[in-house]
Amino acid sequence: MKRLLPALLVSIVLLALLAAATNLKWSAVTGTLATLDRGAVALAFGVYAASFVGRGLRLAVLLPGAGSLPHLVSISARHIFLAVVLPFRTGEASLPLMLSAECGRPLHEGVSVLALMRILDLASVAAWLLIGLLLTGRFGASGDMALRAVAVFALLVGGLLLLPILARRAAMLANSTRKPIAFAGRAAVHLSSMQRSQFFLAALTSLATWAATYGACFLIVAAMADAPAPLGPAAAAVDFPASLIGTTGLHLSAVIPVSPLAGVGTWEAGWTAGYMTIGMDKESAATSGLVSHVLVFAFITILGGAGWLLRGRRQPAALTSAP
Repeated sequence: MKRLLPALLVSIVLLALLAAATNLKWSAVTGTLATLDRGAVALAFGVYAASFVGRGLRLAVLLPGAGSLPHLVSISARHIFLAVVLPFRTGEASLPLMLSAECGRPLHEGVSVLALMRILDLASVAAWLLIGLLLTGRFGASGDMALRAVAVFALLVGGLLLLPILARRAAMLANSTRKPIAFAGRAAVHLSSMQRSQFFLAALTSLATWAATYGACFLIVAAMADAPAPLGPAAAAVDFPASLIGTTGLHLSAVIPVSPLAGVGTWEAGWTAGYMTIGMDKESAATSGLVSHVLVFAFITILGGAGWLLRGRRQPAALTSAP
């Protein structure tokens, strides 16, 4: 408990600062939760669950033979739950650990795949932001935002194209007498052994997965259309292309390495900043951010819990060749 106290304090401070800066009324949060469109929330849950299936499919592409699709979806669900709940992104380590314990995959494979997936995630977020800017006609008007999104997307795509070459060059590190360097070398060996078709399929799966994530967030905003003013009318005015821009603020906040307990504080700050960018007033943006966090955290908890219940038996160790 003492280890979680600093993260809890950070969350409380961030929420207090956000509430003060946006004139947030807690009664508006409870009022919005009471008036949510339950059908839209249920649909949002189904779409969000589909994104977890996408994550499992991506693991199957990047680690052929690691396990059945249901098992890999289970691992993905538990990984996302732990990555969100545990502070300072420590839950990310759960993925390579589960792949090792349950699928018999060496830790260096899990670490290399995790790093690759995070690059694909950032590239997908940048791609959907650009699509949102183009569809809303804000690409030229957004100025620095569009230029930064293009630069980030180009950098990440260029990095993905160069990754096999860089990995082959780094593979020699596997012979180092220093364990951390040798570990990095073995991870590079694994990346260099992947086929280009795997990278391509993983990229397409990532785009589809993030389409489902963005879609679920849009449905959550739509579910707030009957909320008391000013949020209700503001939420009803948000269409899907605009939500691609607004929700990107949330997704960018998720990569902050000092994310506090369950992302409380950084989630709301990212969401608020994103939706203020598309013209939502600050009070409505902050209120919708808190409500979206409550709903998505409930989704993640349900899906993560199901992941533990359906994780199945331990798989036999995969045969891997030593570098």
